[in-house]
Amino acid sequence: MPRSGRHAATTPTMWGDGPAPLLATPDDVTSTIGIDSPRTDRVRLALADADILRHLALPRNPVVSTTELEVTLAHWEAPVPRWRGRLGQVRALAGFDVRFDTSRGRATAVVRTTDPTTVTEIANALIPVFVPNTPFAGAGFPLVAIADGAGEEALRLLPTRSAPPVEPMVERLQGVGLRRADMLIGGPRRLADELSTHHLTTGEAAVGHPRTELPALDLQVHNPIGRELTFKPSRPARRLVVSGARAQILAIEQGMGNPIEFDLRRPLSAAVVRELRRVESIDLSGLSDVPEGLAARFAEIAATDTILHALPEGIRIPEEALAPSLVDVIRRPYRQQMGLERDLRAVEARRIAMREHGGFFRLAQSIAERTGERYLPRVSVVLSTMRSELVPGVLEMMAKQTYREMEVIVVVHGVPAPNVDGVDLGDLAYTIVEVPDTVLFGGALAEGVRRSSGDLITKLDDDDWYSEHHVSDLVLAHLYSRADIVGKTTEFLFFEEVGQTVHRTFATERYHDQVAGGAMLLSRATFDALGGWRPTPNSTDRSVLIRIETQGGVAYRTQSLGYMYIRHASKHTWERTASQLVQGSFEQWRGWRSPEVGY
Repeated sequence: MPRSGRHAATTPTMWGDGPAPLLATPDDVTSTIGIDSPRTDRVRLALADADILRHLALPRNPVVSTTELEVTLAHWEAPVPRWRGRLGQVRALAGFDVRFDTSRGRATAVVRTTDPTTVTEIANALIPVFVPNTPFAGAGFPLVAIADGAGEEALRLLPTRSAPPVEPMVERLQGVGLRRADMLIGGPRRLADELSTHHLTTGEAAVGHPRTELPALDLQVHNPIGRELTFKPSRPARRLVVSGARAQILAIEQGMGNPIEFDLRRPLSAAVVRELRRVESIDLSGLSDVPEGLAARFAEIAATDTILHALPEGIRIPEEALAPSLVDVIRRPYRQQMGLERDLRAVEARRIAMREHGGFFRLAQSIAERTGERYLPRVSVVLSTMRSELVPGVLEMMAKQTYREMEVIVVVHGVPAPNVDGVDLGDLAYTIVEVPDTVLFGGALAEGVRRSSGDLITKLDDDDWYSEHHVSDLVLAHLYSRADIVGKTTEFLFFEEVGQTVHRTFATERYHDQVAGGAMLLSRATFDALGGWRPTPNSTDRSVLIRIETQGGVAYRTQSLGYMYIRHASKHTWERTASQLVQGSFEQWRGWRSPEVGY
């Protein structure tokens, strides 16, 4: 096949009609496309999974340019059965084809361009074809770009699965003093001064502000998506064995599970995380020490909901290697079990790992400190109520939230504004909005959104229970799922009339088409694009979910700890009988059983 450019190809199987090389690690990507700027008519690549596509999309110089890129994923899972994907921006696009082979778990996409285009630009556009990747949007956020050579470590800092490059300046639209980015991550400072107002090396961005030496994990990889459902019986127990720079997760009983092997010195790959879905817990009691790199892997494993336990008291882990609160959790014993107890243990460690080690939060801290601008999304919590007497209690729950970048908008619907004098709300930002009872329920909610200022919008119901981690859980799910809407389910119910708590069988930590109306969150950009809540008297939440699906979006269900749907004896907008609601339950308790972690 003819090629243009100054240099002959150093990896001839990369293009043409021969078999494409399988790229399974970031090193494979670098050695294959990081060559001296060749141009070729056609590039064919086989990637282990969509996460390798993220590495392919990292800006680098030099890099291959082509007019046709074919990418095959050797492992691909449809997020939802109706998945079709969305091609991102390719400036010189001439044509695009995609084939999803769900029976074999593979997918192939071909992008053709009118002009030679870098493989990195096309790869970035292909990410939302294969996996959910909603844009990270906010009012007045700094424009962040990744520099050539920022390194693989930059991926763990990003709020999306794509890697934003330095965008080209449109000559006819140049502005006075307007640079191509507000914050450049990586690359030499000399280059940054030409391209961006501010600059951070990858290392500077990763330590956050105030500075921390705790290793950063990648929320796009190290997360619980697809984890084992807690209402299913436990799989065989596992133990961790370390030999040199390698570790193995082995079944305690021989023949009860294949070994999972990983390198202590490198972040856990997406392939290893997929294997961990089937591992409920890992016994650490056999360890005699924690060699360099293993503590960082502990944080990544905890973020997947795989339970680490029984770390010997005699083994000390430095505070700069692993969050001390997470060390305390993994020292505790654990016995394999179903249901709420498994959830409580897994989610406790997950929350700590993501909060203390999440790379995106380091980047947001670093940007805020360097630029004075916020990069952490602000959440607007919207409540519409016709029961003013319940408002003080709801506000008290919101005042205790661990996610602090938030506000509450209370719409009192045809009733007087509540009296919150004497209620300890700390520094909670809240607004009371009054609308007449002639306004339909959906219209009242919409008015609350109009009065809000957040980048993300979530809805509360006035008579449900929310723990202090509720908003944080939703923001985390928004970040790692990149779904159009995220939420919890009515997995936990309290029947007030009979004093009974019920745990129902719901599939969580999965892409799905339904989430609970009283525990959903979506970006303002998505909300506005959908038209928001329709001005209807009921089923307003369902109207949003319908349009998510009909417009090709996806929803994601995160775990439901921290949210309790309370079934009162009085009339409900959700018309289902108690007998219908109790169907599918697999755990019940007399009285109130709090679905929350006590830490």
